[in-house]
Amino acid sequence: MTSMLSKKMENSQRPMLLFLGLCIFSLQWMLTHQEVDVALGGIATQSSVYLNSFPASFATDGNRASDLYSYSCAHTDYEYNPWWRVDLLAVYDIKYVIITNRGDCCSERINGAEIHIGNSLVNNGNNNPRCVIISSIPAGAPANYTCKMRGRYVNVIIPNVIQCINLCEVEVYGVPVHIKRAFLRLKFNSSEDLMNPTVRDKVLQKMISANVQPSMLQIRWTKEPEVETET
Repeated sequence: MTSMLSKKMENSQRPMLLFLGLCIFSLQWMLTHQEVDVALGGIATQSSVYLNSFPASFATDGNRASDLYSYSCAHTDYEYNPWWRVDLLAVYDIKYVIITNRGDCCSERINGAEIHIGNSLVNNGNNNPRCVIISSIPAGAPANYTCKMRGRYVNVIIPNVIQCINLCEVEVYGVPVHIKRAFLRLKFNSSEDLMNPTVRDKVLQKMISANVQPSMLQIRWTKEPEVETET
């Protein structure tokens, strides 16, 4: 009687354990695939820093405070083609970008700004594909722009005018792209010394001009031993 009762209890627990395992697996899947603000872990930079007091990182500090003197807004100098960029440090499938405009002054400065996303640093990343042209954003308000693009760099640029960029927060929501790695072995037949750092740099620049991103490269230089000839 006792053994039968214990078997029934054991059998009744199995579906519960299976269900619990499915719940844990589903939760882990959600945690690894949910869209988060990946700009928070990135490295921000911009074309200049107004009064050396409002760096690019102020726009990725997780704070939407829109008063400039809350010291949570990025601000460039007045210049031609001002730009701001965040390096996400990895390639992401980006769903949307949220920009919070300055609220205490000058909300119209954002008008005509463009969001660009991609993997190239040519022209500081400003030549990457464009997601949107910002017509305007109300003072102190966040604006959401759907991009559905893939890239490592997110730029905000105001092209072809002398202006400054004010960004109180830039949020980038997406999921990481798992890139398959491939290895390519190249053999150079050159009269130049490929162990010379200057020559190596020229070779790297040629590879970059061929649209091979330096961030994707792990380069190991080796030199084959010279074959001794008999005399």
